[in-house]
Amino acid sequence: MIPRPLTPAQREQFTRFPVLDERTLARYYLLDEGDLRLVWQRRRDFNKLGYAVQLTVLRHLGRGLRPGERPPDEVLISLAEQLRVDAACYDAYASRDTTRREHFAELCQHLGYVELSGPLNRELRDWLMPTVVVTDQPFPLVGTLLDELHRRRILTPRLSVLERLVNAARVRADQHCHGLLNLPLKGGLAERVDALLTPQGDEPFSRLAWLGRPVGSPKPKHLLALLDKLAFVRTFPVQSNLRAFLPQSRLEHLAEEARRVSASHLAAYEAGRRRATLMARLFDLSETLTDDVLDLHDRVMMSLLREGERHAAEAFGQRRPSVVEQLDTYQSVCAALIAAREQQADPYQAVEAVVSWDQLVATVREGRETVVAEDLDPLHHVVRAYPKVRAYAPRLLSAFTFRAGGTAAALVEAVRLLREMYASNKRTLPEHLPLGFVRQRWNAHVFRGGEVDRKAYELCVLDELRLALRSGDVWVEGSRKYRDLDAYLLPQNVWKRRLQDLALDLPETFEAFWGATEPKLTGQLREVEDLLSRGALSSVSLLSGRLRVGKVVKAVPDEVEPLQRTLATRLPRVKITDLLLEVNAWCRFTGAFLDLRDGKGVERHDHLLTALLADGLNLGLTKMAEASPDPSVTARRLMYLSDWFVRPDSYAAGLAQLVNFQSRLPLAALWGDGTTSSSDGQRFPTGGHGKAAGHLNAKYGREPGVLFYTHVSDQYAPFHTKVITTNVRDALHVLDGLLYHLSELKIREHYTDTAGYTEQVFALCFLLGFRFAPRIRDLGETRLYTPEVASTYGLLEPLVAQRLNLRLIREHWDELRRLTASIKAGTVTASLILSKLAAYPRQNGLALALRELGRVQRTLFTLEWLRDPELRRRVLVGLNKGEALHALKRAVAFHRSGEVRDRTFEAQSHRASGLNLVVAAISAWNAVYLGRAVEALRAEGQDVPDGLLAHVSPLGWEHIGLTGDYHWRHESVPAPGTYRELRG
Repeated sequence: MIPRPLTPAQREQFTRFPVLDERTLARYYLLDEGDLRLVWQRRRDFNKLGYAVQLTVLRHLGRGLRPGERPPDEVLISLAEQLRVDAACYDAYASRDTTRREHFAELCQHLGYVELSGPLNRELRDWLMPTVVVTDQPFPLVGTLLDELHRRRILTPRLSVLERLVNAARVRADQHCHGLLNLPLKGGLAERVDALLTPQGDEPFSRLAWLGRPVGSPKPKHLLALLDKLAFVRTFPVQSNLRAFLPQSRLEHLAEEARRVSASHLAAYEAGRRRATLMARLFDLSETLTDDVLDLHDRVMMSLLREGERHAAEAFGQRRPSVVEQLDTYQSVCAALIAAREQQADPYQAVEAVVSWDQLVATVREGRETVVAEDLDPLHHVVRAYPKVRAYAPRLLSAFTFRAGGTAAALVEAVRLLREMYASNKRTLPEHLPLGFVRQRWNAHVFRGGEVDRKAYELCVLDELRLALRSGDVWVEGSRKYRDLDAYLLPQNVWKRRLQDLALDLPETFEAFWGATEPKLTGQLREVEDLLSRGALSSVSLLSGRLRVGKVVKAVPDEVEPLQRTLATRLPRVKITDLLLEVNAWCRFTGAFLDLRDGKGVERHDHLLTALLADGLNLGLTKMAEASPDPSVTARRLMYLSDWFVRPDSYAAGLAQLVNFQSRLPLAALWGDGTTSSSDGQRFPTGGHGKAAGHLNAKYGREPGVLFYTHVSDQYAPFHTKVITTNVRDALHVLDGLLYHLSELKIREHYTDTAGYTEQVFALCFLLGFRFAPRIRDLGETRLYTPEVASTYGLLEPLVAQRLNLRLIREHWDELRRLTASIKAGTVTASLILSKLAAYPRQNGLALALRELGRVQRTLFTLEWLRDPELRRRVLVGLNKGEALHALKRAVAFHRSGEVRDRTFEAQSHRASGLNLVVAAISAWNAVYLGRAVEALRAEGQDVPDGLLAHVSPLGWEHIGLTGDYHWRHESVPAPGTYRELRG
């Protein structure tokens, strides 16, 4: 096992003195009576202060001060005030090495601290091994080890000693995991696993590579190909209970390694490691292919439904003139009959007064041929496409075990019935059929002439099955995505114990929650009603029961635009390659890209930057190699780097380095304090091979595409991005960026547009401690939810939708807390659980309770929106920063006309992450040089107020050369501490 080192940033985090807040100072640096007795035994003030410093630092960090290390001023000031001495006298103590060492030895003996010995080292290695089995990432492991050292009162050794200890535990953990994964390989299974690395028959690639190849667009033949792969994987013991003895994270890491390593490299592994790695990949493929099959079935059905709608629209368009003419005739006849009855006239004469009898007869008879209701029904065309679904349905239903509870039980029974019919080749449906799941839109097709139409029934079952899988009403054994809802949550006997560790400040009971919320809600309702009645709400009025909210007053002063132009003219012109080299010299974000196999960093950082830039510019590795003047930058070299060093976790870690660097710049503090953010999706069309992987959304037209959903901080730093399909709502992914980014930002308030909010997002943001503030389109149509009847609130009565169902929240309060703890603990992502809870037609108690809690929070937010014009302005400013980021991204990803042509989700994720990383580097570089330009202007005597700089954006790109050849000129990077010359 080759050691996996910490990154420079991680090393710095472990070696620097931690940031102190008031709570930490009070906990570790407040001297009690026993401490004071020890301190007062020293004779001179500087010895008293120095002794107190060593005592408190040892108690806080479990170590002494390193040579040359000075405690923070907050520590010195706090201790000096307690001892009533001058903090400056500490300098005299710091220079007395012998005294410091003697005092430290005395304190270690007094507090019971010992040094790390050989036996203790081995004991800690064994203690750490179970944790290493769960995760082999060095950063959290070193943190866990430090906590245990502190708990056992073992002095913290050098960081290199801790790294060696962690790596020793990793070796033991790897051996343990490899042994477990080799256990089921009895008989000839070991040889069959090895055979995955060789081509079969006339295939030019290995069976392992075949299993991982994408199949293409949603077509029955492609779904059958996926079923073939799944059937092959299941010939191995992938459904054994072995998974229960290994954490998912360990299996995922091994599977990722197998997916990236070539067959020839895997063949060179030691036998036990090779087979364990391949078994982990097979376990992963079993779940992945299961989900892929079910996803592709969903897409096939959706494509058939869209085709049905298109055929129905075409049928209506062809018959529209005659249909309209017939309707006009019928309307005239009906009007004549009504008038004849009212006037007691002869109805036949009245009819013939508007249309001749022969014409009326002809219209009726021709209408029977013209208007064919079936042709105008999309489902009629879906039923006609039955053979396409029948081609794969028997294998689909026989491949999986479907489970359900409650209302979906009838659907699963229908699935079982169809499976038996397919297996026995029966053509007629049995007499007694489960029908409780058939919805109204399918009724006319399923029930024809008093009988059940078999084709329509089968299609209805398969359509309802995809919907039930989406919602979680039906789940599948062996699936990662379509599991039972309860399986995503922390166990009942665990979640309460985790609340404190997860730092979740949730009221223990509904009564405690409502006791704090009810006065606030009713008070704001009455306050807004009173302000409305007096016309005292800024830009808000109520006309005919409809709210009118005026536009937000322009938040950016007129003087900002000329200042932005002036500063832009001062920025140096720079090629994108030189910019990335310079930013990397500042914060070494490439250090986060480590080899998947051994954790080593890359040797040629410029080669890695070339691969990252290929993603960011949407150029692709092959074209980037062609555009590079360096003959050593070949397509094969870039593919190697992409395979081994570039992946989601390395992109996230590198991005965090950039975001953290920018957040520490003086100019960033004027833009915000890093506690607010916004998010939005940006659509990129799909083309080439990627067109089959794109999704349609009426909002974006008829062309398929993908969304890059990005979170940007108030300091203009894009701290998280992910690829989502265009056929799902943005709101499902809002919380992912807030929870799973790796930067040091502490986001407390978050903004989105209308697509980014649902009532369930409101609820989860509240439970997780985020303030959610979306800009809701058509706010005037928004309805309030109140604890009392609507008439209680006077003018607001027309705006009240209904009373809150507090009983739902009360009954499910513990489940809401369990859900929150599970999301925070990472057992399920926020986006996945939201998609389950929000999916139609599931309306279980937890989903309803979450929605009801969201209505409480949305009502509170709406009331504040009406009362506080500053909130409206803040949200607008935050969203505008996201729009500016979109403009920069569109400019950077200009190759291939902005089309994403990658067919796999992983490749699309690389494209999104690379683009985000390049944009973050541009923002950081601009922030540095904008700050220097401001200094230059002020040195020339110009007045540059901070109030205007707060509105200056670092997202310009006119001075950056994005095109041309991509040559890395290391000699052009300014020396440390120096910068490029500004333009005049």
